[in-house]
Amino acid sequence: MTEEDFMQGQKVFDILKLKGSWGTLGNQVLDTAYPAQPLLENSSSAVFGNNIIPGYQLAYLPNPNLRWEKVEAWEAGLEANFLRNRLHFEGVYYKKNTKDLLAKVPGLSGSVPGMGNLGEIGNKGVELAISWRDQVGDWGYSIAGNLTTINNKVKHLVQEGYSLIDGDKSISYTMGGYPIGYFYGYKVEGIYQSEEDIANSPTNTLATVKPGDLKFKDLDGDGEITTADRTLIGNPTPEFTYGISLGVSYQNFELSVDMMGQYGNQIYRTWDNYNWSQFNFMKQRLGRWTDEGTSNTQPILDTTHTINNMNSEYYIEDGSFFRLRNIQLAYNFDRQLISKIGLQALKVYVNGQNLKTWKNNTGYTPEIGGSATAFGIDTGSYPMPAVYTFGINLTF
Repeated sequence: MTEEDFMQGQKVFDILKLKGSWGTLGNQVLDTAYPAQPLLENSSSAVFGNNIIPGYQLAYLPNPNLRWEKVEAWEAGLEANFLRNRLHFEGVYYKKNTKDLLAKVPGLSGSVPGMGNLGEIGNKGVELAISWRDQVGDWGYSIAGNLTTINNKVKHLVQEGYSLIDGDKSISYTMGGYPIGYFYGYKVEGIYQSEEDIANSPTNTLATVKPGDLKFKDLDGDGEITTADRTLIGNPTPEFTYGISLGVSYQNFELSVDMMGQYGNQIYRTWDNYNWSQFNFMKQRLGRWTDEGTSNTQPILDTTHTINNMNSEYYIEDGSFFRLRNIQLAYNFDRQLISKIGLQALKVYVNGQNLKTWKNNTGYTPEIGGSATAFGIDTGSYPMPAVYTFGINLTF
């Protein structure tokens, strides 16, 4: 816009650019080959005489009406430079809908699962980036930041009430009107303190509860704890992610620092299931319930109380974190000096990655992967290692 006649003579913007885009794209990215023709897989075997004959079945049910996913996206935003191009800003609003969602259809009457176009998922949010760069004598410095928000929602899925269930302990649900892969389970009100407390609470039809067990919330108010009281207890998708970069240079020295983080997502913890006695208990279990009034947050340590292993808020943790991702100190040798030995550039550096993470979850790392419909489930992830390197860059 700054090249237009009506913008001439203004002194606010060095550059001002409006931008927008729209497009639609087919998607066939699956964990298996696109199922145009099903393969055969070994399912059983039979003995005929002295021979064992393998049996085969279709790997999935063929679907003659199957279509590619369609990703339809549009965005609108602007770019601007201020103060003699030292300050740069970018802002974009985006909206992306995935239609004819490809997912596995559960098998019926003993048949194997197939693939189907099951629904539509929407994502929308903003992407912001701002940076400042300047030079003062021999000193140069820069600072930059970016932030991306995301609002994820399954618009519809096959029919009302239909859901895809996935993940460890079948904790991840995908259902119309909710975020994709949300954690589904029971709300927790505390710990049953006594038999009197149990008698005065809604009747738990899921299991025989005893003092020291988790007390689930009666969401529908019918006076009983049933499977109908399950609800959204956590969202593995962060509300926003962000990054910060700092840079300082003096003559031939350079120092750069990169940081990043995310906020607003939850993690579902499964690695501390105390049925598995070979694992150490978490430190918080020292404060477990042992008698009336001893704890209202940590249940009794008894593997026969199966109610405490059901999917509930007890296993939900805050997935927000901030990480010092990278620091690098470098020295660039003078060109006139290195040109005498046939080099155009010579740089030596020392670098540190993943030096420190500030987090709230009890696992080794807050960055938990997974599949498209089941992610953010901490089954005992490997810790993120800190890496220290020293290097030389040569250009001949």
